[in-house]
Amino acid sequence: PSHRSVGVFVLKKKVFSSWDRFIIPYPIGQALFLWGDPIWVSRSAGKVDMEVKQRELENVLLGMTRKADVVVNQK
Repeated sequence: PSHRSVGVFVLKKKVFSSWDRFIIPYPIGQALFLWGDPIWVSRSAGKVDMEVKQRELENVLLGMTRKADVVVNQK
């Protein structure tokens, strides 16, 4: 299966203190939606393989966050 890395960055929002830091954008706000290439994970992936894919996903999402910061701060 593949999982597409997706990032949504909202300037004005309510951030909840949940495990996933769920957000609700405020009305009439601006947002930036980024997505990356799929990250393929084998159905037979073991623990080590899954840890590698988790680090890969984390690195992709951190890169998206840096890119979003640059785009947002240029406005």
